[in-house]
Amino acid sequence: MLKVKKTVASVLLAMGAVFVTMAEDKAMINADFSKPKTSVSKNLFGIFYEDINSAADGGLYGELIQNRSFEYERLKKSATEHWEAININGKKGKSALNVSVEKPMSKANPTFVSLNVKKAGDGISNSGYGGIVFEKGKKYPGCVYLRSPDRTVDTVIILAGGKGKKAKLFKYEITGITDEWKKYEFTVEAGENVTDGQLSVCAATKGKLDIDFVSLFRADIYKNEKNGFRKDLAEKLEEMHPAFIRFPGGCIVQGKYQADRYQWKKSIGPVEEREEAFNFWGYQHTYGIGFYEYFRFCEDIGAEAIPIISCGLSWKSESNLDEKIPMDKMQPFVQDALDLIEYARGSADSEWGKKRAEAGHPEPFKLNYLGIGNEDLEGHYFERYKLIADAVKEKYPDIKLIMSAGPLPADRCFFDAWKQTRNWEKENEKTGAKNIVDLIDEHYYSPDSWMLSNTKRYDDKDFYPREENKAKVFIGEYASWVAGRRNNLYAALTEAAYMTGIERNADVIEIASYAPLFAKVGYTQWIPDAIWFNNSTVYASPNYYVQQLFMTHKSDRTISYNVTQPKVEKKQKTIGGTVGLGTWLTTAEYKDITLTKNPSGEIVYSSGDKVKLSDFRIETGSWDNKGATLVQSSKAENVRIILDKEQKLYGVSNYTFETKAKKTSGNEGFLILFGVDNKNLYWWNIGGWGNTQSAVEKGTAEGRTVIGSGVPLKLESDKWYDIKIEVAGDTYRCYLDGKLIHEYTDIENFDSVYAHVGETDDGKIYVKIINISSDSHNIRIKLDNAPSLKETGIATVISGNADDENSFDNPTLVAPKTSVFSGVSNDFDYSVPPNSATVLELYKK
Repeated sequence: MLKVKKTVASVLLAMGAVFVTMAEDKAMINADFSKPKTSVSKNLFGIFYEDINSAADGGLYGELIQNRSFEYERLKKSATEHWEAININGKKGKSALNVSVEKPMSKANPTFVSLNVKKAGDGISNSGYGGIVFEKGKKYPGCVYLRSPDRTVDTVIILAGGKGKKAKLFKYEITGITDEWKKYEFTVEAGENVTDGQLSVCAATKGKLDIDFVSLFRADIYKNEKNGFRKDLAEKLEEMHPAFIRFPGGCIVQGKYQADRYQWKKSIGPVEEREEAFNFWGYQHTYGIGFYEYFRFCEDIGAEAIPIISCGLSWKSESNLDEKIPMDKMQPFVQDALDLIEYARGSADSEWGKKRAEAGHPEPFKLNYLGIGNEDLEGHYFERYKLIADAVKEKYPDIKLIMSAGPLPADRCFFDAWKQTRNWEKENEKTGAKNIVDLIDEHYYSPDSWMLSNTKRYDDKDFYPREENKAKVFIGEYASWVAGRRNNLYAALTEAAYMTGIERNADVIEIASYAPLFAKVGYTQWIPDAIWFNNSTVYASPNYYVQQLFMTHKSDRTISYNVTQPKVEKKQKTIGGTVGLGTWLTTAEYKDITLTKNPSGEIVYSSGDKVKLSDFRIETGSWDNKGATLVQSSKAENVRIILDKEQKLYGVSNYTFETKAKKTSGNEGFLILFGVDNKNLYWWNIGGWGNTQSAVEKGTAEGRTVIGSGVPLKLESDKWYDIKIEVAGDTYRCYLDGKLIHEYTDIENFDSVYAHVGETDDGKIYVKIINISSDSHNIRIKLDNAPSLKETGIATVISGNADDENSFDNPTLVAPKTSVFSGVSNDFDYSVPPNSATVLELYKK
């Protein structure tokens, strides 16, 4: 394993494209069709859907009413959150919004509104997710459950439309209300265009009225399906032509705590009976989009379904033993996996297949993959994974099972996952048993420089062998993070460059998906994202269009090729910046803090016998000085203090930063900051990830990713450690107690051109060319031993300025443009524009 670690570490440190020769005046892509070709997975490029950034409720889900079941107490909010008392005359209602659980309509969601109507016309009103959008002339289907316990209210009036005296309100009268719960359906026809509309339910007379599950769906629903999806958002996914959809997450699979993990069995059946729950990302989810709707949508667009299920570990399991389900109580999780497969594939007369049939789909859904756990770690994960996997393989040996490698691209947990998998594979070779890991799920949200430096990550055939009996790769989540984590063209192009390496190695990478997918403006927990929307419109980012470009131009085989780079001026990078200190969920002390210029030896800063807080800029945390010691006493996350010496360090590319540090309490360890330049920074995270490892992260305080490799490391409390970081130009070295822990060269002199050459079963040849530079390049395309080609081809190009981003005002500033071009032969020139991703589609004669 040590040899493997060394090999992959060297790959992760490597830069540039694969098979790159010396730079010449003109770039060249040279492919040889006579050499062995590499197969490309048929399911290579897909999408990952998670309810983050309001992607489901208030997003893809067609429901317009927020808190339709009055269950927001689960968010520790009022049960009537987003509802207000109103009167049919438009004024505030006199009747208080009381809630009850007495004889509920739904046991799963028992809370309902109980009105003691004091004035005729009083009722309740809801403005949805920031205002309901109505379009004139369109029809919106709705329903509500009503009862009058004492039969005093016989008639209810539904009002829908805008606000104010001049609003053209739609009115619908419901009569015959009894003392038993009953569902009443109605249809709203909008009388005008409204963006801040509302729906009201009002009693016609005084008396008692109980109200529950108030629902109103959009007029435009994808394929007009029951309990369906917002049409424009669903069509954006369909237009990508993804080979698969991974769902429902993501972190929501784990939940922060076991109680709020995603439980697929609660997501099926009548929507009124789906128990609403707390979402990992801080808001309520209704389970309106459940596993039935996921499978149905996969079928609608011809994508493989890749569900992910809980393995009995929550997000808090790393630090809270009570959050680990004991092994002797894991059977329900095993059964969940088996029942899910039966739900999707079982006959209509099986226990769970019958539930699918009752929902409206008697024929089985397609299911070939199953993920067990998300970003789960270490031995307690492996034993739970194996327990579930053994049971699945025994009953369904054809199901491909997916194991997590954690959240980072090269930390200890990543290597442990691969090591465990290889050990299982060796054991199975001896016994003849079937392997229980078919794919390993790798995740990385990484700087653009990491993407460009790692385009040949998967060329390492020692670490990623191609044998049939070896686990393959699922890149379940990835994205390029540029400065500010923007969805600009440059970010998309660095992803495209990386994707050429994915497609080139698609004999070992079976599936890959960008993440996250959706973001609602004003409701984001994570950026960047592929698709942005509000209540009425949607636009796709450049990242979306790059994904679509690769999905719609995927080859079936990679042709052996090499790339000769054009001559370009290389710029020298320096890390530079100032330095700082910090902690994460930990209290600590620092002393003997020094910063020295190299090679002159000039001391820029020394804390001496009495450290001064005035020498630092406190960003977060609780800092104090006690003589020579700097004390940090907050156990918050992301605590930082910056040495306020930027001017003295301006232009300095070589320095040494030293300190002594002691952990006094907490779950993790030290953050040693360097290269701090405005919001951008590096930090050495010592004792991070639950005090299990050490790694250097690059990015901003708000979002970073590991660069280089992580190593196992555990800090002791009340022990002083000697810490030193040497920065020399674009290289850093990190020492702990005199031992070199990390060394990395953060090169940003990247190649200009990245490429892929492939062919399809129906005779097309695709030449993908990614130009990340601000110069156009005339590229010679030489296709040795290829069949004779037609003189014309089709070029699909995404280009613009590197900083360009799409928006609601200009949704297609960066978007593919297609044209026919001529001059194609087995040896021809083609000019690619600056900052561009190009696919040339060539045809055999």
